[in-house]
Amino acid sequence: MTNRSKALALALALLLSFSLAACALPSPVPVEDGSPTVASDFTPESSAAEQSSGAYAVDFTDMAGNVIQMSAFPERVVVLDPGDCEILFSIGAGATVVGRSLTCDYPAEVNLLPYATANGKNDPDVLLLRDPQVVVMGSEDAADTALVDALKGAGVAIVVTNVTDVNNMYGAITLMGSLTNHVTEANALVSQLITSLAAIQAKVSTHADTVYLELSPLNEGMTTLGGGNVFSSILTLLGFHNEFEDQSGLISVTQDQVVGRSPDVILTTEKETVVDPNATPDPAATPDPNATTLSGKAEILARSEWASVDAVKNSRVFYIDPALITRASPRIIDGINALYTILYEGTQPQF
Repeated sequence: MTNRSKALALALALLLSFSLAACALPSPVPVEDGSPTVASDFTPESSAAEQSSGAYAVDFTDMAGNVIQMSAFPERVVVLDPGDCEILFSIGAGATVVGRSLTCDYPAEVNLLPYATANGKNDPDVLLLRDPQVVVMGSEDAADTALVDALKGAGVAIVVTNVTDVNNMYGAITLMGSLTNHVTEANALVSQLITSLAAIQAKVSTHADTVYLELSPLNEGMTTLGGGNVFSSILTLLGFHNEFEDQSGLISVTQDQVVGRSPDVILTTEKETVVDPNATPDPAATPDPNATTLSGKAEILARSEWASVDAVKNSRVFYIDPALITRASPRIIDGINALYTILYEGTQPQF
């Protein structure tokens, strides 16, 4: 049996096993022999005895170890994590969402919902105005003790997700399905993701090349992501390495650090624009004293200090939508396909 056939057979087996157990997390995404794999560290748990007795409509343990038990499925949910927001709408539970954070901006109908934050920051008083029964949040928001204490004091249930790789995103999808009575839709979405990822991984191979993700440009103070997150997980699935995987979280970097490491590929989240210096300026526009003539790929390639960086020397600098590669959402497939185009075909994907 060929490696491709093995991958397909394993994918089909995973789909079957998942359909037989609504709350079971599939094994790691099948890969070709020799290709990288990413392990999952979260398996949703529920009380079979309680569910069979009908004591609780909602009964599971979230990704922070909190036991969530509710007598009825919630009709009013506030969501703070953008990936969780996309999941809820993807499984048909968008009607339950009554509030969101500033970063929850997809799909388009989300933008019609009111914010549950103040000036982009958590504010328990503002959040509670949405009268939620449940607040879904990531681990970073869950570390806000003032917010958590206020919600618990008001009798609001808190569901925490903490997706650090592609595989345990399945667990987050399962949780959202169990929370909102959309288990069938959640299972179907997971099956679709498994199939899509298996098809991509059948085409990849292992590389030593490194990738640097520039989340904010030089003139704003460069930031990137270290290891232990969805972005690094995607690169591993594709057989590449995050240049700063030896660190963790959102980190600030200097030009000297990036130049010294000399990444093979650079990803920028800033779209490329080139301003014509001979163009007639708009007299109604307010001059920007800090404006530059280049941005995105063009600006990076023009950095004189970076001339020795492998990615610059070989013109392997590309734009990518950060929402596709940093959020644990179903659109991660679009991000993986875009990165495949960049890393294996060496061309700029169309967005």
